[in-house]
Amino acid sequence: MILLMLDFDGTLAPIRRRPEEAGIEPKTRRLLEALGKNPLITLAVISGRSLADVREKTGVRGIAYAGCHGLEMEGPGWSFVHPKARRLRPLLKRAASELSAALGGLPGVMVEDKGLAVSVHYRKAGARGAGAAERAVSHTLSKYRNRLKPGRGRKVLELLPDVAWDKGRAVGLLLARHRRQRPCPVYIGDDLTDEAAFRAVRGRGLGILVESRERTGGSDASLRFGSTRQVIKLLKALLPVGTGEGRGGQ
Repeated sequence: MILLMLDFDGTLAPIRRRPEEAGIEPKTRRLLEALGKNPLITLAVISGRSLADVREKTGVRGIAYAGCHGLEMEGPGWSFVHPKARRLRPLLKRAASELSAALGGLPGVMVEDKGLAVSVHYRKAGARGAGAAERAVSHTLSKYRNRLKPGRGRKVLELLPDVAWDKGRAVGLLLARHRRQRPCPVYIGDDLTDEAAFRAVRGRGLGILVESRERTGGSDASLRFGSTRQVIKLLKALLPVGTGEGRGGQ
């Protein structure tokens, strides 16, 4: 069985200037639906978005989802929320409110309360806005030291519960749930937060980095793609798995 795990932004969907503008094409959704019905493929989408957001954006039923880098997860018949992260939800809400007050007047900077994490997006901001975002996040983290920790992605700063959890741990949870099927894990992602997942599959499966101008250099991935188009090509190539197609019908 192939355990196929994909990031959302920059992997299934191109990066957009505002996170709410991102989405997958209908043909990509149909492709995911077909893969999700294959009994030899278990499909999961693992994102920094909230669980509800990534589920809605992907729009495919019957597969696994992980939001906030795996702090909240669900699949057919099961769900998981990190217990300490759940307890820190009110603190995260307070931090989001404070950051919104501090950064609300800056063009191109957006504060997003994701429930179990807070994101400060600055893709549309200039150098002044990006610097202000860095300072505000640093100040808030110092205020809530030992309870919140920093995270960083492509043009986004994050405040996360200070718990030992990341996308690599989320991959480990999925592998444990399917251990009887002896899955071959494949993880595809584009961001720094995906490195933990690449390390989790190293030596037992395949990690694929989707490169961009913002994401080059060293990586624990074993293979590199140049764009999201190559991801779609791989998904199409996996469609015949278990059907006998591509092997002369044998």
